[in-house]
Amino acid sequence: SNPMQGLSFSSALLVGLIEEGCKILALVLLARRRNHTSEMDGLLLGGAVGMGFAALESTGYAFTTFLLSNSHAAGASIATTVIRGLVAPFGHGIWTALLGAILFRASGQRHFRITLSVILTYLFVSLLHACWDGLPYTVYFVIPPGIPISAVTVVLAVIGVVSLFIVYRQAIRRQIQQLGAANLL
Repeated sequence: SNPMQGLSFSSALLVGLIEEGCKILALVLLARRRNHTSEMDGLLLGGAVGMGFAALESTGYAFTTFLLSNSHAAGASIATTVIRGLVAPFGHGIWTALLGAILFRASGQRHFRITLSVILTYLFVSLLHACWDGLPYTVYFVIPPGIPISAVTVVLAVIGVVSLFIVYRQAIRRQIQQLGAANLL
């Protein structure tokens, strides 16, 4: 099938569950032999894993666009790369940062724990992912220099950024509390 065409919402939800599961598994594999002392560790490492995934996925989309675009191959491929480069940080990077932060918050220094908050966050980011992939894009904004950005993408990006900001603030507060408690000892 053509990845440039929209998915049904049920297919998009399945893709979201699978891709978010793969990214958190990659995060766990990267961090399994390291101490993870705070949710900030998970937020930062999760963001890096998510952006790496986005880069890999964007390369695939650009190549597919190149193959499907016939006479306008280079221009279409470049346009796809630019658009995905602009929006990717608001998708995979944020989603995996959120899930990584919550996973590390719930876990001990050497062991990962799957708690209700981890499961709910996994479902939340998978749902954001499904909406990103599966909702119809009928309203677009055009940003300079003429790049169309879907209103759905903008709304989902705002939800992701606000969620990340909340988790980031909580992570900072917990680190300050931990440092204060350590200084009292």
